[in-house]
Amino acid sequence: MSQEWLKKLAELSNDKGLAKRAQELQQRAERRPSAGPRHDGDRARRSLLGAVFGHFFRFLFLIGLAQAAAMFLVAQLDGLTNESLGLIFHHTVWYPLTQPIFPPEVYDLLRDWIGLTPGDLSAFYTDINKDIEQHQDLLVYAVPAGAALALTLFFLPAINAGRRRSPLRIFVYLANLAVIALAGELGDGVMAIWLAALVFSFVGGGSVRARKASPPERPSSQPQRPARPQPAAVPATAVARASRPAVVERRDPTVVRRAGGSSWIRGR
Repeated sequence: MSQEWLKKLAELSNDKGLAKRAQELQQRAERRPSAGPRHDGDRARRSLLGAVFGHFFRFLFLIGLAQAAAMFLVAQLDGLTNESLGLIFHHTVWYPLTQPIFPPEVYDLLRDWIGLTPGDLSAFYTDINKDIEQHQDLLVYAVPAGAALALTLFFLPAINAGRRRSPLRIFVYLANLAVIALAGELGDGVMAIWLAALVFSFVGGGSVRARKASPPERPSSQPQRPARPQPAAVPATAVARASRPAVVERRDPTVVRRAGGSSWIRGR
């Protein structure tokens, strides 16, 4: 039963329960939002600050997981399972900087890339050894946070291009990665490549919210849905007759037989 029909019938029959039900149906129809076609592209994109925070916590989780695995391995090898986390962290830093634990190809790559030799790594550990001993308990948590922040800032052009869905995002990704490959040859000059990638990450794309404010017009050739026919009003006399109890008219029989006799009398 439609809402209009129920409302009209409630007015004619003066039924309080029926009128209340019609009012509830009308309120539900008013609260119901207009349903329209939704598309995946209509989802509001995150702001740049939200994207930066999201990638920062992802990097922090991955770096923290790798550091925990390395500290666990070092603690098992050196028998430091009962020592503090700061001391285990100190040994974890000492190993890659002073011991040749990597294949020779890795050290050759570092030498050809940025001119770094195993002797430079050992000298660097000598410079930071005293600071690590003083703050080793704090560095367990500060180093992953600092590394995650550095990676987030380094990949900021790629993060922004992906957030805005820029048509040039593939070139921004390549330029962002080219900074790593050209760091040994260009030195500080790679900052120009990084800044150019950051500028081009703002080209194109944009937010979907502006497009949501002005929905596309429907073509005029699209057939319109016919309006639902309204039910005809119910006459008051019909409702009144329906609310009255049915009365059965009783008629006397045509021939009545007298009690105690055998004669019949026709009714008049």
